[in-house]
Amino acid sequence: MGTGFADVPVFDHLREIAGRYSEKLAASDGTNRLTYSELFRAVEALAGWIEAVVPDGNAVGILQANSVWYTVAMLAGMASGRPSVPLNVRDPDSRINEIVADARLSAIIGDKGLHGLDLPQHVAWIDMAQSLQATPHPAAHRVVSVDAPAIVLYTSGSTGRPKGIVNSQRNLLCRVQQYVDACHINAQDVFLPLTGPATIAGCREILAALLTGATLQLVEVEAVGLRAVRGRMQSEGVTITYLVPALLRALLADEPADAFGSLRVARIGGEKVSSADIRLVRKAVPPNCLVQIGYSSTETTGSQWFLPHDWPEFDSSAPVGWLLPGISFAVVDEEGYPVQPGKIGELLIRSPYVALGHWENGAVVPFEVDPGDQTLRIFATGDLVQIGSDGLLRIIGRKGRQIKVNGRRVEPAELERVLRGAPSVKDAVVIVTPANELVAFAVPHSGAGASFCDELRQLARTKLPPALCPLRLHASAEIPRLPGGKIDMTTLAAIDLSVRETTPPPQIPHAGHEVPAHQIVRRAWTKVLKTRVALGCWDEAGGDSLKLLHCVMEIESAIGQELGLEAFTVGMSFDEMVAAVISAQGGGEHAPAWKHEPPLLFLFPGSVGYGPSLASFASAISKVARVSPIRYPALGMILQGQNTVAAMVEAAIDHINRVQPTGCVRLLGHSLGGAVAFEVAARLLDQGRAVAFTGILDTSLVGERSKRWETITRTFHRIRTNRISASRVACRALAKVAVKMHCESRLSSFLDRYAEGQFNPTSFRTKLELQEVLRARAFFQWLTEPRPILPITGTLFRCARPGMPLALGWDRAFVHLDVIPIAGTHIDMVVEPHLTINRPLIENAVTETYSSIESQKREAVSST
Repeated sequence: MGTGFADVPVFDHLREIAGRYSEKLAASDGTNRLTYSELFRAVEALAGWIEAVVPDGNAVGILQANSVWYTVAMLAGMASGRPSVPLNVRDPDSRINEIVADARLSAIIGDKGLHGLDLPQHVAWIDMAQSLQATPHPAAHRVVSVDAPAIVLYTSGSTGRPKGIVNSQRNLLCRVQQYVDACHINAQDVFLPLTGPATIAGCREILAALLTGATLQLVEVEAVGLRAVRGRMQSEGVTITYLVPALLRALLADEPADAFGSLRVARIGGEKVSSADIRLVRKAVPPNCLVQIGYSSTETTGSQWFLPHDWPEFDSSAPVGWLLPGISFAVVDEEGYPVQPGKIGELLIRSPYVALGHWENGAVVPFEVDPGDQTLRIFATGDLVQIGSDGLLRIIGRKGRQIKVNGRRVEPAELERVLRGAPSVKDAVVIVTPANELVAFAVPHSGAGASFCDELRQLARTKLPPALCPLRLHASAEIPRLPGGKIDMTTLAAIDLSVRETTPPPQIPHAGHEVPAHQIVRRAWTKVLKTRVALGCWDEAGGDSLKLLHCVMEIESAIGQELGLEAFTVGMSFDEMVAAVISAQGGGEHAPAWKHEPPLLFLFPGSVGYGPSLASFASAISKVARVSPIRYPALGMILQGQNTVAAMVEAAIDHINRVQPTGCVRLLGHSLGGAVAFEVAARLLDQGRAVAFTGILDTSLVGERSKRWETITRTFHRIRTNRISASRVACRALAKVAVKMHCESRLSSFLDRYAEGQFNPTSFRTKLELQEVLRARAFFQWLTEPRPILPITGTLFRCARPGMPLALGWDRAFVHLDVIPIAGTHIDMVVEPHLTINRPLIENAVTETYSSIESQKREAVSST
C-alpha cells in the first residue's frame, strides 16, 4: 500500500479507486448493488447533507442494517469530517437511546419509522433514500485530518454503561494496510465479512475491500440464517471472509460441501481459536486457502499470522501470531514491572495507532501519552498474555471480568446495573465462569413473587443485547462477602456449581403420540446445545442467538423447508419453537388465521435456483405473503435422469403437499419457474385442489433465442459492469459445450475427481453452470410439448420485450390472462432499483386473491 497510505484521508483513497474501477461492482447486499462510481456519488451526496445538518465537531449516528447503505453512511461521515457513531439495529431501543444521549448526537442516519426511539428534539433524522434522491447539498470539499476523530464504537463498559472508543482515520488505515499487505488483497477479491458493521473488525473489512477495488458482499446473518450465508458464499465466489470461532462452528456444523470452495483467506479472530476450530476449517476450505489468526481490540492493533498446515495440535487455543509493526509493547506484572521471558503478564501497547481515547459528552477524553513522545499513546489491554521463545503471542485470559461472547465484548457490570435497577431487586452480582458464562445472583426485596427470576430474565432481554443476558440466574437470600467487604466470587461459583449438579433439568415427557415437529425440534435442540431439552427457555438451556441460528438450520434440513427467522427468539421455550415450526409448515392447531398472518406463496425460481436475489425479494414481500421457495432436483439427480420439467413438478408437488396439505394454493414462477408453476397448477387442479393465484414472472412461451451478436454484446456489458465475471463466462461456455456434446456426466465426474488444489476454485462454479444449462435445456424441451388450457386466471408480469407479443403466448394457456407491465429486464426485475417499482404491483396482484376468496366465503355464509 506504500509508506504514505495512512497519511491520506479515506475519501481521497475512495476517489482514486472509483476513478480506476468506475463500472466495477463495489458493494452488494443481495438486494442493492453499487458500482464504484455509484458508491462514490452516493458518499459525496450524503456527505453534503451531513455537513449541512451536523455542526463541525459534532457526531452523527448510523442506524442502518448491514447493507450497502450502512457502508455509504460510514464513508460519508469520514468524508464530511464528522465523527460517526454506529448504532446496532439489533440492540434494544433503550440501549440505543442511552448511547444517543451519551454521544451527544446531532443527527442519525436511518429510517425513523423502524425504531421506537425516545430522542431529544435537537436530534435530526437524515433519511438515506430521501437524501440521495433529493437535490444534494454541495459538499464543502474541506480538508479532513486523518488524526481527527473519525468513528466512535460503543462497547460494553466496566462502569455498567456503554463506553465509546474513538478511532481516527489513521488508526483505521493502519489496520487496513497491515491486512492488505499481509493477504495481498487486490481488485479480484470478493469479501464477505461475517461480523457486525458496528465493530472495529467490520470497519476494517469494509475499508480493506473498498480501498483496494475489491467487491464487498454484505449479509445480515441474524436476518437470513446460516444456510443463506453459505449459499451467498458459494454463489458469489467469495475469496476472503472474516468470522469469529463461534460462528465458524455453527456454519461448518455439518461439513457443507463446496460452500467454501472459492476461499483463499479465512481470517479468524475475536475469540480464542481451538484445535477443533482449525480442523473444521481445514475440512471445509481448499488446501491452498490460508488461515489467518489475529488479535486486536477496539482500542489497538495487536498481532496476526498465517497458521502453517503442519502446525502441531495445541492445548487450549492457538497462538494469535507475532506482534505487528508500528507498535512497541511490554508484558508486566501486577506492580507494572516487566515479567521474565515466557512468563504471564498484562500486555501494554504503545503506538501512534492506539485509539485517541474515550468519547464522553460529545468530546474525546484522551488516552495516556508517552511523556517522551506525545504522538505515542499507551494502552493497557487488560489481556493476560505469554510470549514464547518463538515470538508468538498467546492469550491466556483477562485481568478483569470482561469476556467476549460470539466476538462481542461483554462487561458483567452492565448486566448488574440493569438487574439492580429493577424495583424487586435489593442487590445483584454477576460472575464469569471458567467457560466464559455469565451467571447472575439477585437478592429479592421482601414481597417479591414466585416469578422473580423469570421477570428478571425478561428485563435483561428487553434492556440488553443477547450477549449480555445471563446463562443462569439464581435468587439468593444475600450476597456472600469476604471479611474485607469484597464479594466472595469463589463462594458464588461454588453455589452455581452445586445448583447445577443437584438440580437436573426437568424433562419434557416422550409421549407416544408426539407429532413429527416435536421430534424434529427435540433432535435439533439437543444436538446444538448438547443437553437434554429442559422446560425452560432457549437461553436458560445455554443457547444464544448464534446457536439459535444453528438450531433453525438443523430444523430446516430435517423438514426440507426454509423457515422465517423472525419467528425464533432466544427467549422462546421448546413448545414455542415447536409451534413456530408447525406454523411455518402451514398446518396444525398453531397455524395462524389469514387475518393474522399472510398465507403461503410458493416461489418457483429460474434455472439458477433460489439464490440471494430471490431470497431478498421474498423478504421484501413478507408482509403480504409467507414465501416458501421450491427446490428442484440438484445436479446429481439431474444426471441420473431427472432433468425434465416433470421431475421438477414432482419435487414441487411433494413440497406443497407437505407444507400446505389443504387450502387454496398460490404460485409464483420466474423464468423456468413459470413453466413449472403452470404444470404444478394443472396437477393440483386435477387433484381437486384450489389454485387461487398463478403468477408468471416474465416467462416466454414463444421460445425466442437471442442472436449471437446480441448475446456477445450483453455478456460483454455484464462483465464490464461486474454483473458476472469472465471466469464465470468461461465456466458456462465449458458447460454448454459439454451438454452439446452429451458429455455432461463425464464433465461432472472430472470435476469431482480433480476438485482438489488449483482446480477447486472453479469446480463448484462449473458444476453450478452445468446444472443451470441442463435445466434450461429441460425448459426448451417442455416448450415443444402440448399444454392444456387451465380453467383459471393467470397473471403475467411482463418486462419490456420489443417485437414480442404482449401475452408472450400465455393467452393460449389460461382461460383468462391479466398482463401487468413491470420495470427492468428478465434478469434484474426483482432487484433494486426495479424492485421498488415492481414490488407493489406483485403484492397487489397477490393480495387481490385474498379479498376475492374472503368475499366468496362471506357470500357462502350469508346464503346459508
